[in-house]
Amino acid sequence: MPGAAAATYTTGMDADLLLEHRSAVPGESRDAALDRTGRAAPAPPQALAASLRLAVESQPNVAAGSALGMVDAASVLWSRILKFDAADPHWPDRDRFVVSNARFAPLLRALLALAAPDPGDAAEGAHEIGTAGFGQHPGVEMAIGPAGQGIATGTGMALAERLLAARFGHSLVDHRTWVLACETDLAAGIALEAASLAGQLRLDRLCVLFEMDAGAGSDTGGPMARFAACGWSVRSVDAHDPEALAQALAGAARGRRPNLIACRIRNDDVPAPGIEAAAGGAWRDCGSRGASARRSWLKRLVRHRLRGEFDRVMAGQLPSHWRRDWREAFRCLEEQPAGTSSWSPAGAIDTLLDLLPEFVGISSAPGGQRTGPSLQIARRLCFGTQEHAMAALLNGVALHGGLIACGSASFISVDRMRPALRLGALMRRQVIHLLTDDGLSIGEDGAAWQPVEQLASLRAMPNVAVFRPADRIELMECWDLALHRTDGPSVIAVPPGLLPQPAQPDGPAQPDEPAQPDGPAQPVHPAQPIQAAHRRGSNACGRGGYVVAEAGVAVGVGVATGASAHRDVTLIATGPELAVALAARDRLARRHVAAAVVSLPCWELFSRQGAAYREAVLGTAPRVGIEAASGFGWERWLGADGVFIGMDEFGVPASASELYRQFGITPEAVAENVHRRLRTHPRSTGRLDEGSPVESRARGSQRDGG
Repeated sequence: MPGAAAATYTTGMDADLLLEHRSAVPGESRDAALDRTGRAAPAPPQALAASLRLAVESQPNVAAGSALGMVDAASVLWSRILKFDAADPHWPDRDRFVVSNARFAPLLRALLALAAPDPGDAAEGAHEIGTAGFGQHPGVEMAIGPAGQGIATGTGMALAERLLAARFGHSLVDHRTWVLACETDLAAGIALEAASLAGQLRLDRLCVLFEMDAGAGSDTGGPMARFAACGWSVRSVDAHDPEALAQALAGAARGRRPNLIACRIRNDDVPAPGIEAAAGGAWRDCGSRGASARRSWLKRLVRHRLRGEFDRVMAGQLPSHWRRDWREAFRCLEEQPAGTSSWSPAGAIDTLLDLLPEFVGISSAPGGQRTGPSLQIARRLCFGTQEHAMAALLNGVALHGGLIACGSASFISVDRMRPALRLGALMRRQVIHLLTDDGLSIGEDGAAWQPVEQLASLRAMPNVAVFRPADRIELMECWDLALHRTDGPSVIAVPPGLLPQPAQPDGPAQPDEPAQPDGPAQPVHPAQPIQAAHRRGSNACGRGGYVVAEAGVAVGVGVATGASAHRDVTLIATGPELAVALAARDRLARRHVAAAVVSLPCWELFSRQGAAYREAVLGTAPRVGIEAASGFGWERWLGADGVFIGMDEFGVPASASELYRQFGITPEAVAENVHRRLRTHPRSTGRLDEGSPVESRARGSQRDGG
């Protein structure tokens, strides 16, 4: 669980010392053990429920009747079934308890206050906890989001438990996920998508409890019928009968399918008076009921052959040899011939699956083969076109811990993923979203499939890092950065085809080639020192932006490789449009315009650099931004006098080359736009007047040639 001040589970020497002094725990036998249902002398359920009800009602600004209908169900679950130890809220093998709707937030606060090791006054403790949310209190498993998010995120937690149990065994990973929801959650489309996936994967460690009005009548066509059709075990129980609730929860724990329990509530139910005070100590016992199970788990961890690896993945650390293996795999990919699938998004995910045992890849590719009902689930899954549930599942996998979650989908589908992606950003979870079909490469499918405003909207979302690599080396570096970034989601946007090959260093100047209208499909000019910074062993993308080619002057028919201190213009591009910028630089050099080219693969990282570095990269000359997307936000880097060349309108069904010509994203159009800009702008440092450096160099070149 999150929280800077929260305790972490005990490992290493701490675990050994704890095992040596187990007998010193007051009031507990060395061989004491509690089963999951807590049948060892449970407290009177009516007393527990009454105390919980009082703690809920005592909180300020709680709507009348809010969450009270599920008080009995929550009391039975926490006192008899839920495996947790309030003294160690970060215990990896604890049961996860997810609240999917804001109406149950007062109930969660009351439960955390009552089960605390030293809760004091329950009402006062619930009020104090009410000021804390996800990331501020370790008992809050996830932030409460829109309807259905909790169910889908809980499905991801159950999936993570299954994957980790397959690797480390049930001696270390043997817990369940419980979700408290209401009918509005189950009615959301994302909940049905998640239910379908959970039913197909048979995630039997997942159980959803939801409140249902006892007078609602038949459920034909309702949530119970829909979830049953998805392969869930569905049952209905009286929400105010503790014994019936205990039997239903115990049955869910023994089941072989995901479980949905409808708790029928009665609005006229009134608790018996005078029993609230009798439950105070009993709730503290509920909070420590799992202490013995946790100590037994620590004993197994100390003796487990994969103890070091388990500690590593739960701490979120990559293997020590990761970078070496990644670079070696990259070199092997570089040696493969053009046209192979190794550089496709699926190929990159396959490579990472081989290198990182904690890496989980989920794809939304339509028609992909899904995993069957086997208990052994592969780390590469295809969910079809259910991107919203997929994004929420990724959040659940990341919240669970021990795994690196990565989802692959088409760029335009980010609009369906947005609620879950935003929730992941709010919780600062490490989730990698690989968005394919970036740019205009699939323009023939119609304007609806051409991303325009999506890139700007992702950059506007807090805690999200958007990577748009320009070539294969940048792609490798962006993957590296995303795998090391743990303070929020990372989005990697790539085109459907192969990215350009980086230029070879120190290559000879090549004669100018005829203009190619295909924009990014044109290969990078081999004379350009495109990735010199990379070959020095540094990760240039790690700073978000860098100079690819400094301003130079045309010499003969080629481009001089020496850097020039003076810039007439700075061309700033991202992604495949970097090739357009480099080709435009060639054209401008032949017209005696000194243009520098800057790659800006990650705005978020670039904005964190010092002002001196940003100024050195961007320069003081007029700036021109080039990107096949909306220009919203580009003024941050271009300034008031900058020019943006991109898309501010929807496209039309046409080929990629035609669309790039239509929007003016070609080397010829960029060069002409820059030349016109320098001639007409009176405040430009590179304006083409009688005293400008550009005109002076042009006249000098003519004299030398004549």
